[in-house]
Amino acid sequence: MTIGNVKIVYWLCLISAIAVAIVYIFQSFYPDFMYTFSNVFPPLVAGVSVLASFFALRKYWSNIGSRLSKIWFCFVFGMLFWFLGEFGWAVYTMILNVEIPYPSIADVFWLSGYVPLFVALLLYIQLLKPAISGKMLLGAGIIVTGMSATVLSPLMISTFSEASQQDFATASISFAYPSLDLLLLLTAILGLLVFTVTRLEGRIGVAWFFMNIAILLNVFGDMTFSYTTMNNTYYNGHPQELLLIWGYLLFALAFYVHAKEL
Repeated sequence: MTIGNVKIVYWLCLISAIAVAIVYIFQSFYPDFMYTFSNVFPPLVAGVSVLASFFALRKYWSNIGSRLSKIWFCFVFGMLFWFLGEFGWAVYTMILNVEIPYPSIADVFWLSGYVPLFVALLLYIQLLKPAISGKMLLGAGIIVTGMSATVLSPLMISTFSEASQQDFATASISFAYPSLDLLLLLTAILGLLVFTVTRLEGRIGVAWFFMNIAILLNVFGDMTFSYTTMNNTYYNGHPQELLLIWGYLLFALAFYVHAKEL
């Protein structure tokens, strides 16, 4: 991968992230357009992450028994499920006129996507097992535990104080998202520590860095979505959607960089 190509992709992602932020900041000037944009754009950017993961799968695929083939097959299916979740939400809002379809079949797709994504990360970590030390395991655990204690726990408590007024299914789904996000984050941080400490495979650690930030954005995006829906302050076009959109952009960037580096 040439430095020029890297810079072009980085700039495209940065410009896209800033442009989307501007759309959300000034949405009061075009509420009707914003309603459509907030429902149509997320499936599009999620689709980009699917294409980026498929691009990587094409490069690494050899046969179904190959570890790398399995890893990227799982990444593709994980992102595909998340795309279907975004698409399902758009169908509910734009076609079926359900303003906030939560919970719905879209959540089935989103939650299903965590399974292949976790398997992909776990299989990747197994490849790196010889380089993983007890200190790395401890470090990853401390990072995630610290985040939960200082940031996520208070937000989760607030969420479920509101959830007491809701049905069990909604509360369970609200709890499942951040919990699964943290599980992904724990695994991804462990991989990032391996690449950072050992400097394995050149710049692939950069791809893992982007993947960690993407998962972190999902953590906060899912928690703020749970909180705002529980206290009835969420609306289509809510600024918290930016966290998930940026997450998709960074997933796509991580997959692209990884495929070009190895």
